[in-house]
Amino acid sequence: MNKMDKIINYINEGNYFIVTSHVNPDGDNIGSTLAMYYYLRSLDKDVYYVLDDDTPINLKFLLKDIEILSSEEFINLNIEQYNLIALDCGDLNRICIDKSIIENSKKLICIDHHASNDNYGDLNYVMPEESSTCELVYNLLKKINGDKNTQVIDQKIATALYTGVVTDTGKFSYSNTHPSTFEMAKELLILGAETNKVICEVYGNNPYNYYKLLGEALNTLDIINNKIAVITLTQDMLNRNNVSFKDTDGITPYCRDIENVEVGILVKEKSSNEIKISLRSKNYVDVSKVAKVFNGGGHVRAAGLTIFNETIENAIKMVVAETLKYI
Repeated sequence: MNKMDKIINYINEGNYFIVTSHVNPDGDNIGSTLAMYYYLRSLDKDVYYVLDDDTPINLKFLLKDIEILSSEEFINLNIEQYNLIALDCGDLNRICIDKSIIENSKKLICIDHHASNDNYGDLNYVMPEESSTCELVYNLLKKINGDKNTQVIDQKIATALYTGVVTDTGKFSYSNTHPSTFEMAKELLILGAETNKVICEVYGNNPYNYYKLLGEALNTLDIINNKIAVITLTQDMLNRNNVSFKDTDGITPYCRDIENVEVGILVKEKSSNEIKISLRSKNYVDVSKVAKVFNGGGHVRAAGLTIFNETIENAIKMVVAETLKYI
């Protein structure tokens, strides 16, 4: 029995499930988790969406009818027997729920496409070569379609999956876009995915203050050796423009999308002692290797890391020095 069949069989046999994902939610995180949530609900399972983080403003449209519980709220329900499905989370320590919930789960199912994933689940469906975790969920549901000879992907699931694949492939522009990705997108369109709504909400609905922040951020742009571009966001900049930290990921491509630049680095001050760094590359630098040096992770062309108890200036120097080894 292959890994998909094992997961499908276990889901069919179980009754109580939690779906969750990684910290700092993004499109693939929410899209894959929500699609699995909807599918489990269609089976009349008791399913809880648990996540201890806020949703970026451009993805809230997906969750308008969904109740997301905090870990504390779930624990207070006193549910003793449940299974945990972690989606799009490459590291056990990045699952965004209380550790006690993970430890007390009957079985941990991991569905993910990060190359750094060490198969931490009891059941694992990990395929780094796929474009997104949403593509893995799509493959899983397509397998169920064939087994049951019925269509289980409705418009809500199709829209959630389309959001994840669009965002994780950069609107089908990144190197993780394969023929299978376009085939998936085609099928989701046929199944009713609200593609125009996804594009408008995710990419065309930024508040005015976001662009004021973007202007300030671009003024910090620094080019190193013509190959590395660094943009910095400080807490002062975020507060001055009234923009939440979680709503700044759209600035990352501005670092990379510059002539001759191979690696873009977005440095974000989350607090006085915590600096988040996003890495993006164009052609040949495996930024996941850079991130791994700092206990981060991700993909070949997109990765992230956190540096604690350092100044922004020192954090930039450290990451740039490591990146230069691959230029």
